[in-house]
Order: sequence, then structure tokens, then C-alpha cells
Amino acid sequence: MSVSLSGDAARLLEYLAEVQGITQNEALRKAIATEAYIRQEMEQGAKVLLQKSNKDIREVVFR
Repeated sequence: MSVSLSGDAARLLEYLAEVQGITQNEALRKAIATEAYIRQEMEQGAKVLLQKSNKDIREVVFR
């Protein structure tokens, strides 16, 4: 399989791989698995919350 990415998406994938010390292929696999997990949980009514360093909590909305 081959994937075509926009310049922005390619840069984000490169960033994800670099900060985790993994290949871009592995970063893409992890991103897909993470998206699938989040979607499955949301289908069951879960919400994704992000707590900032100042303790503010925000809901992350996926479209």
C-alpha cells in the first residue's frame, strides 16, 4: 500500500516519528490505532478530555 500525504501531513508525520524515536511507518500505524481506539470509545459514549498545566480541563472534539 502507498499513501500520498500533503506537505503539512508529511511534516506532522515526520514530527511524530522524531519525537517518539520511531520510523514514520510505525508512527502512522500508531496514529491509525489511536484514532480507531478513540472512535470506538466515543461510539460507546466516552469523551476525550485534556487537562492543561494550569488544571483547566477541555473536551477534545473530533469531527
